[in-house]
Amino acid sequence: MNHMTNRLPPLNALRVFEVAAHHLSFTKAANELFVTNAAVSHQIKLLENYLDLKLFERRNNQLFLTDAGKHYLPRVREAFRALQQATAMLQHGKSATLRVAAPTVLATKWLVPRLYRFLNLYPNIRIEVSSAAAQDYPDFDVAIDDKRPGNEDLMVEHFASTRFFPVCSPAMGEPVRSLADLARLPLLHVSHSPHMAHHPSWQQWLAEAGAGEMELSPSQEVDDAMQALQAAIDGQGVALGQSLLVEYDIAAGRLVKPLEMEVSLRLYYYLIFPTRSEDNSAFTAFRNWLKSETSAA
Repeated sequence: MNHMTNRLPPLNALRVFEVAAHHLSFTKAANELFVTNAAVSHQIKLLENYLDLKLFERRNNQLFLTDAGKHYLPRVREAFRALQQATAMLQHGKSATLRVAAPTVLATKWLVPRLYRFLNLYPNIRIEVSSAAAQDYPDFDVAIDDKRPGNEDLMVEHFASTRFFPVCSPAMGEPVRSLADLARLPLLHVSHSPHMAHHPSWQQWLAEAGAGEMELSPSQEVDDAMQALQAAIDGQGVALGQSLLVEYDIAAGRLVKPLEMEVSLRLYYYLIFPTRSEDNSAFTAFRNWLKSETSAA
């Protein structure tokens, strides 16, 4: 007998499924939900019996989603997100909350410093900004990233491109007139994790600038672009800055661009969002504002 034409699946079982699917672990789901493993197993079994479909399978003692589970998960997430939004709007009048994911350096150096302009235009829209792994993007209304996600359920739009050039503190940049001067200064290298592999390195930038064979002074390695920019502000060396991320620090006099030299290296950022966001007027306003900010730059 098909129950779905008459009533919804049990809400608690759906919540347990969503958490267990996120962790791919009944134990971790039980810990998050403050219940026993047996309770999680019981709720999953209840939902699977209701749907007459297997949602999980075990292979080599590891938990995986079945094809049915993979298809069902984003829809369940959307349903819970819609419930959260509806509840929030009911509790706070006409206000809406938009959850935004962005890399820490982009959020800190580009998004947050200008966010007041959006909030002045739309005082009833609350923005929550956080960093997140790509697999969590379906939980957000929109994400900004320099890598396209592998999730086919997410929409992807080109957002902005950024140029690369050396930046340093005003005192360190004062004597720099040429690439030879630059080579005498300590260069700040970002260690290239797999996520950063597509980011240009100093070697690539120097090669593009025609100085690939130049002998360099000892350099310093940092974990991420945020650390590199802060080290440059502190006078520890020269960072390879993204035009999108350094404009405020340059305008404030914390950083300078010692060489007016352009190379062809570019990095592209994308807006990534679930299809449900297109029906959200707060998202539409935010997307239009984001694009106006980059076109005005």
